[in-house]
Amino acid sequence: MEQSTSKKIIRNTIFNAIGRFWKILVALVLTPYIIGHIGIERYGIWAIVGVLTGYFGLLDFGIGTSFVKYISEFYTKKDYEKINQVVNTGFIFYSIFAILVITLAFFIINPLLAFFKIPPHLYNEALFVFLLGIILFGISNALSPFGAIQGGLQRMDISNKVAIAISIPMIAGTIFFLERGYGLPGLMVNNAIILVISSIISIIIAFRILPALRFSPFLFNRKMFKKLFGFGYKLQVTRISGMVSLHIDKLLITYFLSVGLVTFYQLGSSIVGYAKLIPLLLTTALLPAFSEMDAKGEREKLIEGYIRVTKYLSLVIFPLFTLLIISAPHIMMVWMGHGYEKSVWIIQILAIGWLFNTLFGGVGAPVLQAVGKPQIQMRGALINIILNLTLSIILIINFGFMGVVLGTSISIFLAIGYFVRELHKELKLPLLNFLKKIILNPMIICICIGLPIWTISHWLQILLINPGRMTSLFIFLIQAILFFGFYLIALQYKKPFDRRDVALIRDKIPFMGNLMEVFCVK
Repeated sequence: MEQSTSKKIIRNTIFNAIGRFWKILVALVLTPYIIGHIGIERYGIWAIVGVLTGYFGLLDFGIGTSFVKYISEFYTKKDYEKINQVVNTGFIFYSIFAILVITLAFFIINPLLAFFKIPPHLYNEALFVFLLGIILFGISNALSPFGAIQGGLQRMDISNKVAIAISIPMIAGTIFFLERGYGLPGLMVNNAIILVISSIISIIIAFRILPALRFSPFLFNRKMFKKLFGFGYKLQVTRISGMVSLHIDKLLITYFLSVGLVTFYQLGSSIVGYAKLIPLLLTTALLPAFSEMDAKGEREKLIEGYIRVTKYLSLVIFPLFTLLIISAPHIMMVWMGHGYEKSVWIIQILAIGWLFNTLFGGVGAPVLQAVGKPQIQMRGALINIILNLTLSIILIINFGFMGVVLGTSISIFLAIGYFVRELHKELKLPLLNFLKKIILNPMIICICIGLPIWTISHWLQILLINPGRMTSLFIFLIQAILFFGFYLIALQYKKPFDRRDVALIRDKIPFMGNLMEVFCVK
């Protein structure tokens, strides 16, 4: 019996939550271990190599961003011939693309590393890591259509189980190569081994969950390529915007300041990134589900889904990011110890911009992609790119390390404002009424609770000179207990849920449905 769309979303969200939390836990444990073995400069190079590899990926015209949408759409219509065209067209394109990118990398790697002032004693390591990284990137892209089958068929339960299983040999390999003294090159070789294992598993799963899948170069289809290209190139601007927001600061810091400072930025931005992953668990299953609704002509149901998920997201993201801003000094102390105070400001500044980007973009982007309106994302992304580059360069020259972060946060905030306005025009949904009904209450509650807790914490931080990890952990736990305690009391008074919300959750997670009764309008 075919599952309802809401059940699919809830099931996939649960498995995404498990997978994401495991990913965050692994990263939190491994990062200080890696830095302890390779040092701040080498970790900065590791981050920069990841950035440069990502920018090479922007040359693909965004073809890969369309796989899940069209696989989901054609699967809903039982059009397996077109699914085969999507997969094989994507494979052929990305195979050719990989050859071109790898060739280009060999020609420009030396001047590129020189431009970013990689220290001479680390040059050979950076060269090896970058070139192997580009090769792995090309192979991964070529095989990505097979991985997209799991997303298109809304089988995030499988993809998350595989990701958790693969993380075990990844962790073991990281420890092995670092303990043997292989450093940065060892980390990249470990990535190569994991890519081989995960790719084989992904291909096997694709053929098992979709028996009609066929692999043949002759299934490459020009019309399908144009379809993928026509959708993907508009989202490509959004990808560029995301890369600029997430990574351009690292390149600017390397060029204007030093590669060592990139580590402090990377650590701070990583914490914000992990925080983003938690509320986005509510949105990772939305694109195939919304695409299915659009394919069935269920526009009103899609809009209702957008409103409800945004409400759920706002109730999670405001308290989460408010606590993150308040507790940033103690989070960094517990995670990395003394000496990483620069990362605290990175967390607090970036958190403001990414709060609103995650809140509105997390649900709005899947809606626009599902209804075939990625050009709205594209225009918002262009605004972000122009503002980010301009402000970040001006501010890093005038204010140094913190200036580049301010430029990023301001540009993210302004660009998402344009995005939300245009999204609501497309949906014919009054924006001010939506903000008042969905966003205003959790925002005001968090400000009212957060300000006094932050004030007390600030003076406590001054009184406790250089608190250690255990003291910081204790303070953080007290902050979290107080904040979420008062927040839940406020929600019980405001009662943000209705009977439909409770029914949706109780159907899949009975005990959560009973718990939500406390916060439900009678």
